[in-house]
Amino acid sequence: MKQLRYISVIIIVLLMTGCAAPKPSAESEFYLLSAPSLPHRQIDLNSDLIVVGPVTVADYLKRSSIVTSRSENHYDISKLDQWGGDLEGEIQLTLLKNLSSLSADKTYVQYSGLANSVGAYNLRVDILRFDARLGGEARLEAAWAWMGKDQKAISAGLFSKSSAAGSTIEQSVAAQSELLKQLSQAVLTAF
Repeated sequence: MKQLRYISVIIIVLLMTGCAAPKPSAESEFYLLSAPSLPHRQIDLNSDLIVVGPVTVADYLKRSSIVTSRSENHYDISKLDQWGGDLEGEIQLTLLKNLSSLSADKTYVQYSGLANSVGAYNLRVDILRFDARLGGEARLEAAWAWMGKDQKAISAGLFSKSSAAGSTIEQSVAAQSELLKQLSQAVLTAF
């Protein structure tokens, strides 16, 4: 009987320590927007210099977490799915790469990067909406303006498009990247 009690106590202790053992926590996943690689070429110093930026994003996007929408008025902020960098900077870099691949006759640089905007054309973009509903649509809404070398607006517009987001965060980020490519094409046409 004593042995049975002793074995019972050992089993209970083992079960309790098994339940109390720390479980591995889920790890964050990091995502980057995609764009074509920069073309390998010598920059023509006589070509038009285009400064891409500043790019601003709506306040609800100013975080490292990826934002998805449940409905028009309900958003989820992921605890584990994160942008791999600052979203404003990632969008700016994606636009720069897209524009560089679409128009090789101009030189594109990042705002606050290689050159300032004095004496250069400047593309400014305000991102108003940039999210996706898993299993639904990815959405991009932006206001943009081309500024001339004299810093006066020469062209401006609004962009609003949606596309299928897919069912995973990775697919929705790919859809958002495609929307940024479409924005790049639209603003380049208006230059």
